[in-house]
Amino acid sequence: MSTPSTSAAAADADADAHPTNQRGLGKQQRRRLAAFDFDHTIVSQNTDTVVRDMLPNELVSSCALTDLMENECWTEYMAEIFRLLYAQQVPEARIRDTIRCIPEVPGFVRLIKHLQKKLNFDLIIISDSNSIFIDEWLRAHNLSDSFNAIFTNPAEFNEHGQLLVRPYHRQTDCKLSASNLCKGRVLEHFVIEQDLRYNIRYDHVFYVGDGNNDICPVLRQRACDFACARQGFAMEKHLIKNRNKLKLRAHLLIWRNGFDLLEQICVLPQLQGPPSQAHNLDANCKAEIGRRASAVAAAAAAAPTDPVE
Repeated sequence: MSTPSTSAAAADADADAHPTNQRGLGKQQRRRLAAFDFDHTIVSQNTDTVVRDMLPNELVSSCALTDLMENECWTEYMAEIFRLLYAQQVPEARIRDTIRCIPEVPGFVRLIKHLQKKLNFDLIIISDSNSIFIDEWLRAHNLSDSFNAIFTNPAEFNEHGQLLVRPYHRQTDCKLSASNLCKGRVLEHFVIEQDLRYNIRYDHVFYVGDGNNDICPVLRQRACDFACARQGFAMEKHLIKNRNKLKLRAHLLIWRNGFDLLEQICVLPQLQGPPSQAHNLDANCKAEIGRRASAVAAAAAAAPTDPVE
């Protein structure tokens, strides 16, 4: 399994070493995909705010930081948080330790391992956290090799120990998403790329999330896919309240924890046995897959919004 990457471009560079990509060459592969949010989905807290809370309260409540937050410049807001942490002489090691100690949402380590090893899912993360936080936490929980790709804001510690973060990309088209990350676009492009480059087609796509920025990807799902929303959080409340208005096509699964979600997934009739051939899919899903396949070349021809270099 390749090292998790922060962009589709980085995933391309790893293609020769990527087992999924190797399998996709030649005969078409029918597989299943699970895409995960990270904060409040895999981990029980918001990684950004956990690290932000290492600052004194008077700095967090400053006018400059408040203005950045109110202007919805979250990546710029966190870049300033990291600058202040460096100015306060908070060392890299303490930041990494703090991230490693964030607990999982109960059952999610088991869920991820079961999907990958027992049900042969491809797994990806699409998150507005950053690459340092996600990679650090995954390594601490022996999950680094579980994911085919990770799409998030690129981050690194410089030679002085200051954490730097950049937007994953810049976009203005999707009003449901932040300017630095449209999760729906990322998911759609990943699925298209797997089909075009590696001849891998996903019979079912599961998207697992909790927040308002997880609405966009599930609205792009097909009738044979599954939108998995955490109970009591913004994603579930928004989908339940506006389901007809939003025209959600995917099946909706409401979960409380990883154990609960795994139990629901394991009893789905669509997942009994290996990934299905086309004749095992219902008529609506077959037609939708056919339409998607016909549109793939046209969609790929239009250059996607590139990650910020």
